[in-house]
Parts: sequence; C-alpha cells; structure tokens
Amino acid sequence: MRQAAATGLRQGELFGLEDEEPAETVTVKQQLIGPDKGVPYLGEPKTKQSYRAVPQGKSVVDEIELHRKAFPPKVVYIEGRTNPRKPVWRHARLLYTSETGGAIRRGSWAKLWARNIKRANAHLAKSGSKVRVPEGATLHDLRHFYASVLIKNGATPKQVQMRLGHAKPSITLNVYTHLWEAEADRTADMMEAVPNDVP
Repeated sequence: MRQAAATGLRQGELFGLEDEEPAETVTVKQQLIGPDKGVPYLGEPKTKQSYRAVPQGKSVVDEIELHRKAFPPKVVYIEGRTNPRKPVWRHARLLYTSETGGAIRRGSWAKLWARNIKRANAHLAKSGSKVRVPEGATLHDLRHFYASVLIKNGATPKQVQMRLGHAKPSITLNVYTHLWEAEADRTADMMEAVPNDVP
C-alpha cells in the first residue's frame, strides 16, 4: 500500500480512513480497531499526538484516486467510539474495505497480505529481478520504512515523532536512534565551519 509507505500511518489509522477527496494532507482522527473477538469499530487514535495531519505527495494522491476508481469506497454501518462516553452506531464511507464491503478484519488482512507477498515475489522472480519482499514482512514495516526515509533525509527526532504520532520523542528515539547514529559524525566539520577569528 503506497499510502502506508508514504505517510507512516498505523494499520488501524489506514483502515479507519473515511473517503474524502484525495488531498496532499491526510488527517488522522480515528482508527479501526479489530478486537480478536467481536466486531471491528472506529475508535480514538492511539495517543493524543496521533491526532495529526500528515503530508502526502502528489503521486500518493493520484494512487488513492486510482484506488477509489478500482475499488469504490463502501458505506459500512459501524460503531463509532471516537467519543468513548457516547458510542454511536453510524454509517461510515470507508476508503479501504474488505472483499465483502465491510470493515477490514485483522485475520482476513493477514491472509490477504501473505497472498500478495507471494504474488509479488512470483512476479519479481518472473521478471528476472533478484529483489524479493522479505518473508515475514508486515504492513507495519512500511511505517518503519517511512521513518527511515525521513531520518536518512535529515528529519529531526521531533519531526519524526510528530509524523508517526508517537506520544513522546523518547519513544521515537528508542525505536530509531540507531538510524541517527548511523549517520556520519560531522561534528568536527561543523566546528571547522565556524570562522577562525571568533574570540
């Protein structure tokens, strides 16, 4: 899913998106929660910081439009618990739905994801490519990919925290500090850039 790789949204945030005209910003205001037992529902995002607006490029906007044409969003009657004090059943036009037009269940998604990885690897092999989707790759790995690209291109811990919706920068640093540490140490060059005549 290109949108997942380009925005770093959590799986529940993606599957909880309601259909809107594709825009260069995606707003996270709810997530689809699929309990192991029971019916999926729309709930609050994971943290206060998870309520956020995430930029997405034109290529992603175009891809979402293609998705909407190929798989028209469906209206799902679902419980909304975005206000836990006042849960309400409502109609939600979800951008991503199951093959039967309902909210995506975790177990069904895992099977579909595994099938698509096999198909992708078969296609890559047939085309002569040595590239393969790693065994055990998950949708959450696209979130890590997103963070890694931001870090590689100079994003600060605070910027990455805000884009991922982590509660605190320390969470971001605990997960990704090795990527910042992997950057070449340029501290000496920074000091060399300071004019020599500074007293």
